[in-house]
Amino acid sequence: MIISISSGSYSASIDTHGGGLASLQFEGRNLVEPRGATHTYAGDLLAPWPNRIRDGKYSWKGVDYQAPLNEAARGNNLHALVFDKEWTVAAHTGDSATLTLSIHASAAYATDLEFSVIYSLSSAGLHWQINAKNVGSASAPYGVSVHPYLMAEAGVKNDACTLTLKSSKYMSVDLERLLPTGVKDVEEANFDFRNGRVIGDQFIDHAFLLDDHTARIELRAPSGKGSWLSSDENAKWCQIHTSDRDGGAGSRMQLAVEPMTCAVDAFNSKEDVIELAPGASHSMWWKIGAL
Repeated sequence: MIISISSGSYSASIDTHGGGLASLQFEGRNLVEPRGATHTYAGDLLAPWPNRIRDGKYSWKGVDYQAPLNEAARGNNLHALVFDKEWTVAAHTGDSATLTLSIHASAAYATDLEFSVIYSLSSAGLHWQINAKNVGSASAPYGVSVHPYLMAEAGVKNDACTLTLKSSKYMSVDLERLLPTGVKDVEEANFDFRNGRVIGDQFIDHAFLLDDHTARIELRAPSGKGSWLSSDENAKWCQIHTSDRDGGAGSRMQLAVEPMTCAVDAFNSKEDVIELAPGASHSMWWKIGAL
């Protein structure tokens, strides 16, 4: 089911299947790629971990877990456990909506979690928040992100757009499975977007370590129009993907921007992983607006 909200020049829709952002517009202009028939994770909620887990396997407190291998070609789990679940609408007004979901301990995860996601529109744009509470009896690792594809202007490819991203380090990955091989300086891969520069024909599908966790990330077309995204201090990393899609229709017309609490394969490295004790909660918000 799709539900809609609006405020002034902004309008958005939310898909109860996955609980994700299905569309966001400003004065009729798409700020994010609308959800389509092909599953690209557009607007999805990524919890209780974002990004990839090698072989879907990890250990926590001496117990081994196996997540579904939903990225079969690379033999990984990708984006965890909630993007394909049906969420419940708990509240819905003209300019806001709250959806909820519960997941239970399983072979993939150590405990029961209760989630709520809140979407709210105002003259400043979209405020998007995910809350999680451990309602089980065991401690569990936790990470979270969202997966919007920002759009600068209709018909304008990433190649012509200017990206501004305050990051001096990125996680290098192997090309076959996109799994981490080490943190490097952005200059080594010509990934320095700190002062804003045109993306050009670069392929990017990498996590960047954020210098300023709350700085706005901007995607701007040559006309000056564009979109921006910001997050709270929980955003340690941000995955950026140029949406190449094998050069097919619609490729490189949008940019995935995913501020994350932890990096790639973090449930194995344990880097920046949050421990949720029984009864503990975690909240994170993101904002998206028009340039």
